[in-house]
Amino acid sequence: MSKTIGINLGSHIITVYVEGQGIVLREPNAVAVEAHTREVIACGREALNLANKTPGAIELISHIYHGNVSDYERMSMVIKKVFEKINIKRPEVIFTVHGGHSSADISAISTMMLDAGAKSISVVELPGTVIMGSGLPLNDSRAMLICDIGAATTEIGIVKGCATKLSHTVQYGCNLLDEALKNYIKSEFNINVTPRCARQIREAVGSVHESYDVGEYTFGGIDSVTGLPCEAVITSADTLEVMKKFADYLIANLEAVIKKLPEVILSEIKERGILLSGGGALDGGIKTKIEESLCIETKIAQNPVECSAKGLGMVIENRAVFAPLIKELTND
Repeated sequence: MSKTIGINLGSHIITVYVEGQGIVLREPNAVAVEAHTREVIACGREALNLANKTPGAIELISHIYHGNVSDYERMSMVIKKVFEKINIKRPEVIFTVHGGHSSADISAISTMMLDAGAKSISVVELPGTVIMGSGLPLNDSRAMLICDIGAATTEIGIVKGCATKLSHTVQYGCNLLDEALKNYIKSEFNINVTPRCARQIREAVGSVHESYDVGEYTFGGIDSVTGLPCEAVITSADTLEVMKKFADYLIANLEAVIKKLPEVILSEIKERGILLSGGGALDGGIKTKIEESLCIETKIAQNPVECSAKGLGMVIENRAVFAPLIKELTND
């Protein structure tokens, strides 16, 4: 009898849940290429390690752009590597989809997984898995607004119970903030930093609201004038100048969705609130900023980075109960 596995296909990380075992793998969703020849050298965690050890000579390439697959060949390599690592023969695969996944993407991902050795492919919608893995009660039938802030995109969804009623993808994610911080540092400090360093700065002192100020952070980079290694100090107030406008854009999209909701659904959301998940849910002050802007109570999910994968695990472990949420794509 084949096992069922769940795959949460994020722009930055692939998370794999195995029936009866839990989350067994978190693999970087990228490949490493030689900078000049563009030859693929490694994928997944090996790619990340190579890029960190030899910056400049090796480049990390993401095959997911704005939530959609941009390079099917390279993505196929990562999926095959994932299947090799979990070492499960002929698994039944359930993976999460969001509003930004086109039918072509879903079909291509399904084909890749079948080619990698999957027995069958099914999908569930991301907002429902987020609320299932959030730690909130599942017996509340009122609508809730889900805001899952990922690396490349944010998923805005409406969930009633555990069923997704709306799924909408916004071009806002942590990568966008990291790139903005990187550009700001180059402009204000004349220092070039890596995307990894920019992410560390965002996670350490990054702020989107005036009330969130954790002081300063010392970082290293390359002086753009001398070309020599150097250090500088950046504060939460500095990052606020950069990050606030992006948070304003996200809130404008949330507000646009809310304004189109029927009064009965809007009333339930005002009672139950907004749920934040994904890595961006941990950005400094984002919860406060959303609450103040929309006047709706906002919560951060338990373990926001992995709550969607945990919710997917609940679907797998209780497949008969959650069968209405599962859409079967293939079955041999």
